[in-house]
Amino acid sequence: MKNATVVHGATVCRWFGRIIGTLLVTLTVYIGVGEGMPNPFTQPVEVQFGFFALALILIGILAGWRWEFWGGIISLLGWCFFVVVLVKLPRGLTWFAVALALPGALYVTSALLRRYYERHPSAS
Repeated sequence: MKNATVVHGATVCRWFGRIIGTLLVTLTVYIGVGEGMPNPFTQPVEVQFGFFALALILIGILAGWRWEFWGGIISLLGWCFFVVVLVKLPRGLTWFAVALALPGALYVTSALLRRYYERHPSAS
């Protein structure tokens, strides 16, 4: 019974991460195309750092489709950098910024649950 719960939990985390991540990447690209992407090299250093962090988040989300653990780690690392930039802004963290952390966290959780199950197949 416990094995099935771990396997189902990993599957649920993986697919929720993929679905939420796909929606966030699509929304980010849609906003970028709609608003027009400025040249990042002509922006202040903080904005360049924010673009780099956002790129890491999106790359991690997409990489998580194939390599869950490393994609999640890259995405969460980018999110931590992104939060450093956002903390200085008057608006602070928005729902979108918080939502960007979900796919990475779900990918890492799924990978760790799967590793646990592979190492402890008889844990019931």
